[in-house]
Amino acid sequence: MNAVIGRCFLVLCVAVFQLAPVGTAAQGKFSPEIQVGDSVVTRHQIDQRTLFLTLLGAAGDVRELAREQLINEAVQMSAVRDAELEISPEQVEAGMAEFAGRANLETEQLLALLGQAGIQTETFRDFMTAGVAWRELVRTRFNDEARGSIPRITLPRTLARTGTEGGVRVLVSEVLLPTASPETALASRARAAEIATLTNESDFAAAARQFSIAPSAARGGELDWVALEVLPDDVRGIIGALSPGQVSRPVELENSVGVFLMRDVERVASGVQQDMFVEYALFITGGGQAEAQRVAAEVDTCDDLYGAAIGLPEERLVRETKPRSEIAGDILRELSTLDEFEVSTALVRGGGATVLMLCQRRPGEENTVDLNIVGNRLVNTRLGTTAAHYLAELRSETVVIDLTN
Repeated sequence: MNAVIGRCFLVLCVAVFQLAPVGTAAQGKFSPEIQVGDSVVTRHQIDQRTLFLTLLGAAGDVRELAREQLINEAVQMSAVRDAELEISPEQVEAGMAEFAGRANLETEQLLALLGQAGIQTETFRDFMTAGVAWRELVRTRFNDEARGSIPRITLPRTLARTGTEGGVRVLVSEVLLPTASPETALASRARAAEIATLTNESDFAAAARQFSIAPSAARGGELDWVALEVLPDDVRGIIGALSPGQVSRPVELENSVGVFLMRDVERVASGVQQDMFVEYALFITGGGQAEAQRVAAEVDTCDDLYGAAIGLPEERLVRETKPRSEIAGDILRELSTLDEFEVSTALVRGGGATVLMLCQRRPGEENTVDLNIVGNRLVNTRLGTTAAHYLAELRSETVVIDLTN
């Protein structure tokens, strides 16, 4: 299997190399193109990163993506230097080995294949050094804060989402794009294809905040831990095939197209399988998205929806408690993103926008999940969010000048 993967990777490398611009050794290839604070990004670095991202399957304006990544990494490494944080060669080597392992390759095999595509070892090493150093800086600077900021009530709430069963749990982020009309669907599919090429969590979170129609958009698309087996059929297999850090291909859903980022995954061996009961209310407005948003802004609890439904046919408001295994897939998908009394207006029924509210989850009676495992994952999630905010803050304080203008 490794040999087959290696051959396929080699074919792609050669193809990328053949498409690479000629004259890379020409005078001026090391000319500075961007000044980032006290650092510069050269044309050669951008050329190399563009080749690397193309090899990884990035779409859209790959050179612009390369420029943005290198700017972010220059900002990150400046912060690492300011913190006087030292990263050992062994840490970088371990990061390179983990990256190569995703393609079932040894580090030396990957470096050889990259070389076939004209990508220098130092380019890959710099890429990994920046990633390892940034993670270490975030962990050193914010770990205690993140751990202390998670209240004790968070773990029971997390378990109420995932149930008490053992098995695989996943921590994902989502971007859901609308497909209400053929024109909207076409634009959303094109945007979803671009989002699917993103290679880091902060860029994915930014896309979620800007484009996603899901309730999670304000959180950068972040969802809480959820048991893999309770996800709807149309996304379970796709999410289950991802490794941490990977982004899914666009997925056609009912009324939307989705892209998912796997942030983390865990397997908890102990546990008693319980089917959780979920109480929810679904109000069919009969109008458009603006009407749904208006109703959503006026209700605080599920009981409030009865006031919105006064004088309307009985079937316009559905309130029921069901085992989650019996809940319709699109409703279950939305409910999995909600906390108690949060709402989603993403669903459509009978041509009208809806207001879906989670009333209550009833967890299983016996809890045998290792709270330490779940707690550590919550800390990692909080660190990821903090890192994205910290980078945005550093970037806003850094002078970035395009030297080519």
